[in-house]
Amino acid sequence: MPTTFRKATLLLLWVIGMHSLALSTAHPQDASAKPIETTITEMTKSSAKFNGRRVRVTASFHTDAIHLSVLLEPNCGLYDGTSKAPPPCQPQCSRGVAPSESEKLEESPENKRLDEILKQGERTTSDKHITAEFTGVFSCKPSCASPKRFVLDIERIDKVEVVWKNLKPHWPAQ
Repeated sequence: MPTTFRKATLLLLWVIGMHSLALSTAHPQDASAKPIETTITEMTKSSAKFNGRRVRVTASFHTDAIHLSVLLEPNCGLYDGTSKAPPPCQPQCSRGVAPSESEKLEESPENKRLDEILKQGERTTSDKHITAEFTGVFSCKPSCASPKRFVLDIERIDKVEVVWKNLKPHWPAQ
């Protein structure tokens, strides 16, 4: 009888161990779970904390329309009309997150609106400041220990806003 009890105990421990292993290797957060509200700065500073998690972030969208698109803090690139430099004393603008489109995003009305805004004026964002609320899964590539880039696999875009920049300001007559 002690052998049967011992086998049952070992079997139970094995089942518990396998269940724990399955939980640890599963996606850290269910796709339907409420996203974590955060900022671009917080995600890049504490990337391991957000890796694999659904997040919602308000950010400015910047692109050169060829090779590079990036999500930065919402105020990055929003100048006062005459300044060509980022606003002083604002959250970091030097580190951003690369946007990536998930399958869920393809038919989104706000994604189509963003595409329409990008078709107006310059193909880049040099003549416009675009901000929106982006929801998706954040990841560090290749890892959070030594990330080469941060990526947000965007599932949803909300609250798209555009401010047109005056690239040729009129100077007051003297």
